[in-house]
Amino acid sequence: MALSQVILIRHPATAMAGTFCGQSDPDLDVVGAAQLCALQAHLASAPIERILSSDLRRASRCAQALATQHGTPVSLHPAWREIHFGAWEGLTWPEIERRYPDDAPRWLSGFPHITPPQGEPYADFRARVLRQARQCLGEAQRGTLALVTHRGVLQLLLQTLCALPAAAAWRMTSECATVLVCDAAGGTDPRLTVCAQWSAR
Repeated sequence: MALSQVILIRHPATAMAGTFCGQSDPDLDVVGAAQLCALQAHLASAPIERILSSDLRRASRCAQALATQHGTPVSLHPAWREIHFGAWEGLTWPEIERRYPDDAPRWLSGFPHITPPQGEPYADFRARVLRQARQCLGEAQRGTLALVTHRGVLQLLLQTLCALPAAAAWRMTSECATVLVCDAAGGTDPRLTVCAQWSAR
């Protein structure tokens, strides 16, 4: 049966905000904890029936809090993780430019075709996320599904399943604790249409 709605959620903030935090695993900071409370209040009346999440703490803590609130099951899976930035994990962009003066401009001009040192190729990231999305969204029953994940994953889903331009996907996912409510159709070729957006402040 077709899905009726998917709620896409970017995890709340961590102390690593402003760095390349791909598969590093910080917990929520004080700001993130407050955002989580605001997010729970915003979604209190949402008819969430199932929750999927990245297994990294900044996403899984949010997912588990929502699951407790709504009395729904939660499924954690590493396929929903952010892309791995390799040697750039935990660094700010100025630090990357200073430490990797040759790689940084190549990555900036060649993304997504250029990979950071020891990082995950974008093609591999794209394949794992879309494989998981098509499996989970294609098999889901009619109802409302929430997915708690990361900015890069959300951008990819918006561009691929919603056919949004990259600039729009970048803009719509810029804030931590952002909620995107999507009308959804499941099946072998799942599609999403964004119908509402909210961000914790």
